Amino acid sequence: MVSVVLLMAGRGTRMGYERNKILLPFGDKYLFEFPLNTFLSLGYEVICVISKEDSDIIIPRLPAKNVKYVYGGATRQESVYLGLKKATGDYVLIHDAARMWVSEDLIHKIIEQGKEMTPVLTYTEVKDTIKVVENGKLKTLDRKSLIAAATPQAASLTLLKEVYEAAVKDNFTSTDDMSLIEKYHPEIEINLVKADEEIFKVTTPKDYEIAKEIWRKKL
Repeated sequence: MVSVVLLMAGRGTRMGYERNKILLPFGDKYLFEFPLNTFLSLGYEVICVISKEDSDIIIPRLPAKNVKYVYGGATRQESVYLGLKKATGDYVLIHDAARMWVSEDLIHKIIEQGKEMTPVLTYTEVKDTIKVVENGKLKTLDRKSLIAAATPQAASLTLLKEVYEAAVKDNFTSTDDMSLIEKYHPEIEINLVKADEEIFKVTTPKDYEIAKEIWRKKL
């Protein structure tokens, strides 16, 4: 069985919206319902990690079957950990709900790459030239060797719980899930799955406009 930890508790202040960006409207639906319904259509268990401030809108719209919810923590990492505690599947996908256009095709590729319970990182190619400043000196990185981490990120429930519990014990904070596996189990190979450009995160008003344009084309 596959479980999905769907992260929905962020505030999204860069959007300039009066509520959580996952409550942005798309016709008679909210943003969060698109990734939620995609995962449910595949028969997966979905644990929605939500904010108490949004519960009045979100909870009444959650389907009764295959959906659980839990209130998120102070950080993304804490929210993921709380979601993992509710998961019952052997293999878990962790996904930011703001990446609303996650496709069934991408999910199938992740499951195929993770069929031996192998961790999987979804990524996109880096288009910009990336530079780093070290000791006051500018250095250009080789773009061909760089990728941008996206979600879903996946691994076995056992492994994810282990590394998240280790991070809590060590007071170690990371901004994505595979980083914890890299830290605590560097010997484990992480498979990569390339996503298309629709996996972008809706973060700014411009992103919202792009997302609405994609939505109109899918109607």
